[in-house]
Amino acid sequence: MPIAWSIFKKEMRVYFVSPLAYVFLGVFLFLAGLFFYMGITLTGEASLRVMLGNLSVTLLFLLPLLTMKHFAEERRSGTFELMMTAPVPLWALLAGKWAASVALCAILLGGTAIFPMVLAYYGDPDWGVVATSYLGLFLCCFAFVAAGLFSSSLTNEPVAAGLGGVLILLPFWISGAAADMVEAEWARNALRELSFLTHIEPFTRGVIDTAHLAWFGLFTFGFLFLTWRSIESRRWS
Repeated sequence: MPIAWSIFKKEMRVYFVSPLAYVFLGVFLFLAGLFFYMGITLTGEASLRVMLGNLSVTLLFLLPLLTMKHFAEERRSGTFELMMTAPVPLWALLAGKWAASVALCAILLGGTAIFPMVLAYYGDPDWGVVATSYLGLFLCCFAFVAAGLFSSSLTNEPVAAGLGGVLILLPFWISGAAADMVEAEWARNALRELSFLTHIEPFTRGVIDTAHLAWFGLFTFGFLFLTWRSIESRRWS
């Protein structure tokens, strides 16, 4: 754990000594404000439903760009080999990098806390639904970061890693819509189960289901395992 904590602190310093974290925070908060305004004006509802739904799509594109440098940049700069020969357990390396990106994601989402406060000032929002909606976004962060790390472990080009992360996640996003084009019932059910939207939607209604929690857990740990295998194979190649 001390090693993972050290890697976590190192990655957080890397984020905040460069403009990267501030650019992401500025872009994310601008889009959140835009989605909040659109949700209120277009639907006439005093809710965060539109904003939070659109933020999940935004995270799908932003988080792979956030994680793209974790392994790809180190491989390109030559520090990856140095890191692989250091007495650092691979699980600690993965945990530290994953936790740092998730922590930055939490900071991004924390910046949107002003919008529920605005709703509370002018109305009476359902705080249970607000809480579960944010829980759904956090679970998306866990999954998106894991997929982004896997993509970054496959290449030494950060831009390619970012685009690869988006391409990995997109099929899981649109598979629910693709299910309506399939005739076989088993295939439709399978595509819906693979879709992020299927597992996010209950959280936006204030429902917490262990089956959906398990799906996000399996997705996250599955891609972290694939990342571990990818790095392990490159260590001995």
